[in-house]
Parts: sequence; structure tokens; C-alpha cells
Amino acid sequence: MAYIEGQFPQDVSLEDNFFTCGNEKISYNDIKSIAVYVKESVTNLTYYTGIPTFKDLSSNLRILLLNGDRVEIRVTAYSEWGPFKNKIGANLTDDALSFANFIEQKTFNQRKKNYLDTGNSEIYFKYQGYEFLKNKKIRLGKKIYASLDTNEFKVTKYFKKLLFEKKSNFFGDIFNLDDDEIAINLYHDEDVVIDLLNKI
Repeated sequence: MAYIEGQFPQDVSLEDNFFTCGNEKISYNDIKSIAVYVKESVTNLTYYTGIPTFKDLSSNLRILLLNGDRVEIRVTAYSEWGPFKNKIGANLTDDALSFANFIEQKTFNQRKKNYLDTGNSEIYFKYQGYEFLKNKKIRLGKKIYASLDTNEFKVTKYFKKLLFEKKSNFFGDIFNLDDDEIAINLYHDEDVVIDLLNKI
């Protein structure tokens, strides 16, 4: 199987314990990680304001299986979906990310366990090269990168991103520098990572 590619909703059918993409059957129990990439398309600049106007959203769902195989599903631009119900009767067009949310909910506990299994006595879990330590520090390449300690950093969650702003940056405040503003992208398993961070 190695690599499967398809388009939702045309190539995908959802069942209670598995989904199919094309002719391949994928068990929810075999899913290790889920990445969601969302792309917004815009119309041309408006004539009077010169501001781009929103047109539509589309996304890619990238699924990594426990055996290393990958599944990539392009979610058709949402305006093209029309009414659609899968075989278990769930209407997946109620909002833009319902399909991804459905797969995430089905696999949440096993994906969480996979991250916790990367930890040890010092490391709570590892994520995309970052080590989230039990003392709330975040290490990258043997160096402390940021911290979840609110006395050190202001942490803000955006869509698919964590933003860290270092506190008490005297020169940065005077000269309006943002060298201490760093971010971690959460394209992979955002739901699991946020849940784990809320418990650290």
C-alpha cells in the first residue's frame, strides 16, 4: 500500500471501524498521526478597495499509519461539496473541517498514547523535533527553545500554531523588536498536542 491518494468526498467512504480511500481499506486503529493543511483561495482584488476577497477553502488531510504507509486525501473546495452523507449517515458538510474532525475523534486516544510513548523521566513527549519537558521547558536541538511557564513567555494559540512571546524584553519593548517571538506549527495532531499541553 505504501502511499494512497484520493479526494474527499468522491473517493472516501466512512464506516464505524474503518474508512476506504479508493479501493483501500484503512482501519482507524492503524492511524498514527494526522496532519491537516488548509488553503484559502481568494478572488481578485476588489475594484474599489484593492482588498482580496474570500472565495473558498480547501484542505489536504495527510494520515501516517503505524506501519509507515501514508494516505493523502485532498478535500474538495467546500463550495463544490453539495449535500453529502456517508454510509453511517453523518452529514460531513456542516462545517469546513468536519471530515478531519471525525477522523481525529476516532483516533484521538491512540495518537495521544503514541506521543506519550516518546517520553521518559525528563521528557513529557516529543513533537516534530521539539521535546516538551516535564518542567514546562521546550527543547529543540539540545537547547531550550521556549517555555510554557507564563512568567517567562506569553503563549497564544492560533489556528494550527502556538506563538511564544518572551516577557520582560527591555530592548525589544523600546525598539519594537520581535526577536523573542517564536512559533511552533501544529499541522500534525493539533488536538492531541493541545490536550497534552493543558495537562503539563
